[in-house]
Parts: sequence; C-alpha cells; structure tokens
Amino acid sequence: MFQFDTLGQEIVEELSSLIQEQVILTDRRGFIQASTDPKRINQFHEGALLSLRQKKILYMTDKELERLRGVRKGIVLPLIISGEPIAVLGITGEPEKIQPQAQLILRVVELFIQDSLKRKEKEEKVREREFFVFEWLTSSKKDERFLERGTLLGIDVEKYKQVVVIEAVNDDDQFTVEELDSFIVIQNIHPEMKLTRWGQNKLLLLLPDIPEDKLMNELEYFLLHLKRRKKIAVAAGIGGSAHPLELGKSFNEAERAVAVSKRVGRVVLERELRFDLIIQSLPETTCDEFIRRTVEPLGSDMELLHNLRIWFSENQSMQNTAQKLHIHKNTLTYRLQKVEQLTGLSVSDIHDVFLLYLGIRLWDERASRLVTM
Repeated sequence: MFQFDTLGQEIVEELSSLIQEQVILTDRRGFIQASTDPKRINQFHEGALLSLRQKKILYMTDKELERLRGVRKGIVLPLIISGEPIAVLGITGEPEKIQPQAQLILRVVELFIQDSLKRKEKEEKVREREFFVFEWLTSSKKDERFLERGTLLGIDVEKYKQVVVIEAVNDDDQFTVEELDSFIVIQNIHPEMKLTRWGQNKLLLLLPDIPEDKLMNELEYFLLHLKRRKKIAVAAGIGGSAHPLELGKSFNEAERAVAVSKRVGRVVLERELRFDLIIQSLPETTCDEFIRRTVEPLGSDMELLHNLRIWFSENQSMQNTAQKLHIHKNTLTYRLQKVEQLTGLSVSDIHDVFLLYLGIRLWDERASRLVTM
C-alpha cells in the first residue's frame, strides 16, 4: 500500500528541489494527496485521472486547461508498479521544457517507490516474525496451528532449544530491521540460527543444539563484529537448553544472565548464576529493609564498606586483604572490629558473616541499579 502521507510528500519535496518546479502526487481517483502547494491537497485533478486510466504520460496544454477540471499547465506521469498504476505524478510548467526529463523523472520515482515498497514488505515480515517469537516465548498455548505458522515464517519450531539475549548497554542504542541481514551474514554460531529483535535495543538468538565451547567462542566473535560495526557496547546472556515448546524458560534464563552481563562486562551463562538468582528474585523493598538491618550503618564510612568488600573478595584472608589494601594486619583487625560495633554482627560468626556478605551484595546491586537509571 502506497503511503501518501509520508513517502508521497517526501517524493514531492525531493523532486521540487531538483527540478525547481511545482509538483503534485495524486491517488488512483485523481485526488491530490501530496503537493508543494498545500492548498491543492484533496483537490480533484482530471488530467491525472485520464493519465492513470490510459497508463501514459499526458501534457497539460492550454487546450486541456479549458476542458479538464483542476489542472495546470505541465505534465502528468502515471506511476506503474508491477504493471498496475498506483498514483500519478504531476509537474507544473511548460510541457516542452519538462518533456525531455519526463521519462527519466518517471523511472527514478518508480524505482524509488519499488524500493520503498520492498522495504515496507520486508519490515512487515520481520514484525510478523517478531510477534510470532514473542508469542512463542510468552504464551503457554502452542498447538499444531502454531507450528504451522512457524513453518510459514521459515521457522521449524522443534529445532530450537536455546536462547541468547544480546542487549545494548545504552538504552538509546537501537537495532534496526535493515541491520538484521548483515548480522546474520557475519555470524558463524550456527547455520540455522534465527535472529530477531526484542524491542528496539535487544537481539534474540534462537539456537538448535550446539556445544557450549563453540557457542561461547563464536558468540564472542559475533559480539566483536557487532561492537565494531555499530560502535556500541553490548551485553550477552545465554539461557540453558529447553524443550522447543518451553523455550520461554531458556529466554527467561538468558534475560537474567544478560542483566548480570551488563554489570560484569562479559558473556554470562545462566548456569553460572546462583547467588544472583536469589538476589534478583527479591522485591526491592525487601532488599532495602535487609540493607537497613545489616550494612547500612557502614554507609557513613565508605572506607569500612570497601575494606569489608575486599575482605570477602579475598575469602576472609586477613593477610591477603591487608596486602591488597596496603595496610597492616592490625589496622585491618581494628577496622573489622569497627564493622562489628556499627552493625552488631560478628565477623567470626558464620551466620553473621553470611548476613554481612548478603548485605554487601544487595548494597552493590542497588548502587548498580541506581547508576543505570
């Protein structure tokens, strides 16, 4: 379907700037839908209707001005796509002056429209596939008809068992329909991989069975090309293998993994997530209350908070922690005692140590969330 409100006006304005003449574009009824003169929009142009019916270029001379309604001196050219006239282009001016350029102008506009219609058709197919994948990953109802729809879209549903989510770190960075084909060309992950968008800033990779080491290696290579081509930062999360009709499970896992990937700066497998799985499942109010009851008193002394974080990263080794912080062990002992005083939790009691560790992790998770907002 030809879009007069967008493409039509674009054609009219572009041609007018090139040939320095007034330009109109009519629909199949002969009514002007786009024009360099806004007053002419929706007016009837009888010469355009005749040109459309006869499928040929007509010249609007003084004679035509006397007998045809709504015309001005110039030339009208039917736009024929796939053998069917879809619109008429009108150029105001002396017909003899315009005539030498008429065929060239007509051909250029027809090619422009054909390209636009092909792109529109492609975009519609991409969106249809995106809608199908959305239903696949979120709906519980998948019958024989659903599988048939997949086949019509070129997707053999029963082949696919794993989802990878790639997300632009910056929400303003987006993936376009036109880029999808080029992304497919550069990938060597799997010849039958399906690539689709999820919103504007995420890509989904739907994969058949593939060895984990090959997936990791080829995904890293693919992401490298993606970053270079788009010049953006991306994160990637890999879901576990699932039954094709329950692929939403793998997708949800990949979503959790990509959230962690954005924080740690590398590809993350869902099976790596253990502690993160618990943290991300907790309501925000619960996390805030837990922080308040554990490590929040350390917030007024960021040095203590940092020392405690390093102590955990060094597996509670006093010697290693002191070396990493470039302080004496006695100084570290004093600071950990201060942590105990402020929090009321003992660094030598395993139960309290766990509470402190969980508090630190939730504190950092909250800080990371605030930074990305």
